[in-house]
Amino acid sequence: MKGRTLRKSTLRGRDQLRAAGAGLEEPVRRAEFIRWQVLRAGAPLRLMAQSREVGPIPLAAAQAAVGLHTLLGMIAASQDTVANGDVDTLAAQTGQLQAAREALQDAIGNTDVLLNMLKSVGL
Repeated sequence: MKGRTLRKSTLRGRDQLRAAGAGLEEPVRRAEFIRWQVLRAGAPLRLMAQSREVGPIPLAAAQAAVGLHTLLGMIAASQDTVANGDVDTLAAQTGQLQAAREALQDAIGNTDVLLNMLKSVGL
């Protein structure tokens, strides 16, 4: 994104967060609001990915959305745990962290499928 467009997008995002009651002073609500937006955006991607004809990129995008959604859930669930030294809460998130990592690795794998297909035809 170019500088001006990025600034406008950032300001719109900040306005959306405030309108949702999830301003900068509400980190958990902010993470949950963004998580909801990712879930909403990911639903059509998952539907697209069910069709083999669309190729690996919609599947990669859906997998990345799952990973991001999972990470945002972790942020909301463990806000301030590092600062407070709450190792138990962090440890309880291990499974979620592994699930996010797996989804993101799957997204990279599906991206690599298309890259390899392009390489095979000399592109």
